[in-house]
Amino acid sequence: MMGAMHLPRRLLLVASLALGAACAADDTGSDTAEIAPAASTPTGAVTEAPSLPVGTTADTPRGRYVDEVFDEVDVQADLAYGEALDLQTGEEVDLRLDLYEPAGDSSAERATIVWVHGGGFRSGNKEMLSDIATDWARRGYVTASINYRLDPGGRCQDVLDGRIDETAVTAERERCRAAIEAAEDDTRAAIRWLREHAADHGIDPDRIVVGGFSAGAVTAVNVAVALDPESAVQAALAASGCSFSATAVDGAAAPLFLVASEFDAAVPFECTTATEARWLDAGIEVQTLYFMGEGTHARSLYLKYLEQVDPAWTQFLVDQLDLA
Repeated sequence: MMGAMHLPRRLLLVASLALGAACAADDTGSDTAEIAPAASTPTGAVTEAPSLPVGTTADTPRGRYVDEVFDEVDVQADLAYGEALDLQTGEEVDLRLDLYEPAGDSSAERATIVWVHGGGFRSGNKEMLSDIATDWARRGYVTASINYRLDPGGRCQDVLDGRIDETAVTAERERCRAAIEAAEDDTRAAIRWLREHAADHGIDPDRIVVGGFSAGAVTAVNVAVALDPESAVQAALAASGCSFSATAVDGAAAPLFLVASEFDAAVPFECTTATEARWLDAGIEVQTLYFMGEGTHARSLYLKYLEQVDPAWTQFLVDQLDLA
């Protein structure tokens, strides 16, 4: 069998800080008790929880892609979207995803979100985001939650935290780089597979989004930098993620929405704000929702502030995918 197509290598891990950010810990994060109210940077982020129902703002049209207009969701589990070499054994393995479709939906061209789980590039699985994939499918999206290759023995967070001896840090940094590249390549393979099978699943190939949490958010940001049209996305959502790649961000990159907490112990806040600056410098739209005085991480951060994050992401996708 043929392995998954690999894209040209990028110069990654340009600094130990960025390396650690890319190798963020899992989505459980550290919740900070009795924190100060969330605040935002001056880049247009939402600062107040809306009084309207979750998933809508005053300017958002109601209905499909905003409200949960479908009661049930059909799930096709363990669909093979490619093959690749295992990071530890070197043996060929299947890459699989779960596909969620709104039950009874007759639309033949639906917007699609590819969700990428967290876990520090060493753990996690597609089931971790089944609830989020289901929620967005009820709104009319096709959603996919993917497995990607992991390195269970990787020590990316230890590199960031300075817990590795100087004699071993170079090797660990390279090991982490390989895992990050594998996650990006696998996610791109999933996007290509969805685009190739668009007619089979009622997918609009021109309205595909990637979203992720922690390591999945890093991957979403990396995928947002367009490298080939078959794996290009029209927007990216990232909760506790940032860019650490030396690849230039140009006009072909996808618009990006970053969610982050100031005191995230796994993904340095400075890396997230630097990512925002790179997108803005390239003239690409980037929106942010930053929670100051807060240390909650990734999926936990998303769920904790759902009444702020959800309508902001909803409006962002309505605008970027022209879903109104």
